[in-house]
Amino acid sequence: MCTLSLNCRPTPLLAALALLAACSSAPTARVNDQLDPNTGTTVIVLANPVQLVTVENRGPSRDPFAFAAPFDVDRMGNRELYLWVSVPQDNGMPSSVRVLCNDQPLELAPVRLDPARLQISRPPYPPVALWTGNWYFRLPDAALECLAGARRMTVESTIPDRSGERTERFAAEASEMRGFAAFAAHLKGS
Repeated sequence: MCTLSLNCRPTPLLAALALLAACSSAPTARVNDQLDPNTGTTVIVLANPVQLVTVENRGPSRDPFAFAAPFDVDRMGNRELYLWVSVPQDNGMPSSVRVLCNDQPLELAPVRLDPARLQISRPPYPPVALWTGNWYFRLPDAALECLAGARRMTVESTIPDRSGERTERFAAEASEMRGFAAFAAHLKGS
C-alpha cells in the first residue's frame, strides 16, 4: 500500500490512466433523433441546449441565463429547421428577441410553435423555468452555418418599461457553442 511519502511511485497502470485523462479532448455535444410516439414525426434536438450568460449585471435576484438550440422536424422527409430561444421574463416580458452571430443580426422569422401543424405532441425543448419565455424562429441553413462556426452568439431581449425600452443581452463564446457545430454536422450526415 502506498502512503503519502517521497518514496511512493505510481504504478504503470495509474500513470497510463493519468496520461490518458490528460490527453482526452472536451466532450462533443450530443445530438438526439427523437421519434414522437404519438405522431411518428422525428425531431432532431441537442441533448443540452447552449447556455448564454448575461452581458450586463441583472442584479442579484435576476436570472443570468438564456438558452438557445436548433431543432429539425422531419415528417417523412419533409423537413423544417427551427431555432428555440429561452429568455428570462423576471424583469418584464420581452416585446422582441433578436439573435446575433459574430455580432451581426441574423435574419430570422419569428414563428408561433404549432405542435398540431408540425405533427409533434410536445415542444422540442422543455421549459427552463417558470419565469422564462420561449421564442421560436425559422432557421435558414445559412444562419445555422454561421452559428456552427461562430466565435460568439448573442441574444438580445427588448423589454418595454416606463422610460421606453431596454435591451438585455446574453452571450456565449465558441467554446460553449459546440452544439451548433455538432447539430449541423449531424444534419449533413443524415
